[in-house]
Amino acid sequence: MKNLAIVLFIGAGLFLTGNPEIMSQDLTTGSIYEKENVPYRKPVPLPYLRESDIPWSKRIWRMVDLREKMNHPLYFPTTPFGSRMSLIDVLYSALEKGEIQVYQDEQFRTVLDLETVQNNLGAEGSTQTVVDVDTQLETVVAIEGEVRTHEVMEYLILEEWYFDRQHSRFGSRIIGFAPIRVYQRRDELGNETEERLKRQVFWVYYPHIRDVLARHEAFTTNNDLSNLSFDDLFLQRRFSGYIYRESNVYDNRAIMDYALGQDALYESERIHNAIFDFEQDLWEY
Repeated sequence: MKNLAIVLFIGAGLFLTGNPEIMSQDLTTGSIYEKENVPYRKPVPLPYLRESDIPWSKRIWRMVDLREKMNHPLYFPTTPFGSRMSLIDVLYSALEKGEIQVYQDEQFRTVLDLETVQNNLGAEGSTQTVVDVDTQLETVVAIEGEVRTHEVMEYLILEEWYFDRQHSRFGSRIIGFAPIRVYQRRDELGNETEERLKRQVFWVYYPHIRDVLARHEAFTTNNDLSNLSFDDLFLQRRFSGYIYRESNVYDNRAIMDYALGQDALYESERIHNAIFDFEQDLWEY
């Protein structure tokens, strides 16, 4: 009986070492299969638009708050594990590899380097005054910072709504977006205060990063096999946000520049309804 157990154990070892499918599995992800199509996904081509076919268009800046439940796929996981990454981690990783360029503003002219982006994400460091107990002398000590991608809690999306009379279609295209870092201000001793600050990290030109977004999945369903890519999530508009600004004659001023509190929400809703009403007025019933 003991000899039979030894023979079975040796046979199982030979089977495992000789089976290339089992040995080729990626043990770091803990998955029973390898997703081969995800790294080679291509973004869905968008229909070509001609200027002569667009009689009307409107630029809108939309603020997306990641604390809303519908926007959680853009925020989680806060720490990458396996193939799952948040949107900001996907962008930051692509920037480190030199796959994308990021810009200072929505004009997409001034390119930002990696060090500037790291500082915008909290790695600029700080100083702290330390008092020696024996000599009572004060010494300024430099404290190194770290990249805090988990503090990106908002995205400012620039989109253009248009009517295409060639295809009789009213739709929108995303031009670019900017991650917004929300964090607590620190005092001279390095302690967090109650004051909340917001900092624009960078801008990305959406058509140029679609290849990167198409290769990364966003957790959006209960089926781990049928996850959509971040590019699909944006194209299908699976996010929630409010209108932050519209193109206007007053230097494209934001709503908060002339309305506050509840009035700002009413103004945002008014702009949304104006676009919706324009679409309804295009058709006859």
